[in-house]
Amino acid sequence: MTTLKVAIVGTGGISNAHAGAYADSGRTSLVGVTDLVEAKAQAMAAKYGSKPYADLAELLATEQPDLVSVTTPPGSHADLAIQILAAGKSVLLEKPPVMSLAEMDAVAEAERSSEGSVYVVFQHRHGSGAVRAADLLSRGALGTPQVAVCETLWFRPRSYFDPEWRGTWIGEGGGPTLGHGIHQIDLLLHLLGPWRTINAMAVRLDRPVEFEDVSMASVIFESGAVGTVINSLLSPRELSRIRIDTTGGTLEVGHVYGYSDADWTFYPVPGAADAAKLGLDPGIRRESPAETAAAGNDPWTASAGKDVPSNHAAQINRLVDDLLSGRSHDTTLAGTRPTMEFVSALYASAITGAPVHRADLTPGHPFYGALHGDVPKTTISEAFTT
Repeated sequence: MTTLKVAIVGTGGISNAHAGAYADSGRTSLVGVTDLVEAKAQAMAAKYGSKPYADLAELLATEQPDLVSVTTPPGSHADLAIQILAAGKSVLLEKPPVMSLAEMDAVAEAERSSEGSVYVVFQHRHGSGAVRAADLLSRGALGTPQVAVCETLWFRPRSYFDPEWRGTWIGEGGGPTLGHGIHQIDLLLHLLGPWRTINAMAVRLDRPVEFEDVSMASVIFESGAVGTVINSLLSPRELSRIRIDTTGGTLEVGHVYGYSDADWTFYPVPGAADAAKLGLDPGIRRESPAETAAAGNDPWTASAGKDVPSNHAAQINRLVDDLLSGRSHDTTLAGTRPTMEFVSALYASAITGAPVHRADLTPGHPFYGALHGDVPKTTISEAFTT
């Protein structure tokens, strides 16, 4: 194939990121758009030169797309993915891919019996900074990871929750841990590998929601590294940040909704002479990371290449390339299961007050079927009240 036939289900705000990325790739044809609100499907189809459909089944049967983006509210993702897979077509699920491990496994089962495959939008894996970081960390070029910090400090006003599906377990599946911080959590796990144990807390301080508006967790990785994760919707100065302290230095990225290479820094471990002086009064302030990088004598600086920002276009361009060339695409449903396990464990620990081990998250676990664990709302409210 030289052109990929694509379709989009759901015409909310994020659908434009998909449609725009497909158009910019120059190697796709948007053959159909569908939405429960017909006028919205018509408007998007007109904007991108496509055809509106009132029904997904009709779109699939008529257009036979190669790939279908699902950009609807999270509660509908699993059912739509299973329907698309049953038609033998591939799926690109917007985050969060599903609302529970049970749903993820149901989609995986449908995938096994389908000619199609499932991919997940975690675009922060695909910017050039993350590609370099994953490669260098996996080869030990930046040292061995020891300590990590992962922050998603965002702000959503009360009006954000006006749509009836927002702020509810049924509609959103969870709070900032699932719907917002999941991007940074996924990138953290992509860089550091499997996690082992989570201790967490979650609180509802201000927003009119059934779940949390702030969560915090400490995590132990299989490698022995440790980290902290915080997710917030109450932070006016928004920031997304990952910091990884290794035996070779500190790797850090700070941004809001997407990074470029300029948002990454690597601060090499100080030499023996400088390290011996650290902490002494008045202490020694080392050169800035920018000055260190300018010297060009560290693996991070040496690996610099073309700057690819971490937006939808970065992942969708790569996905289109992979599908047209017959290569595998690494952000698969199975490849993102550790991220959903992390989120599930965070809620389980926050609600029960006990640590959660990744190995325990099997079909028999109370939080396998739902992120709230079918715990009574009053119990959750008590657990999330400071």
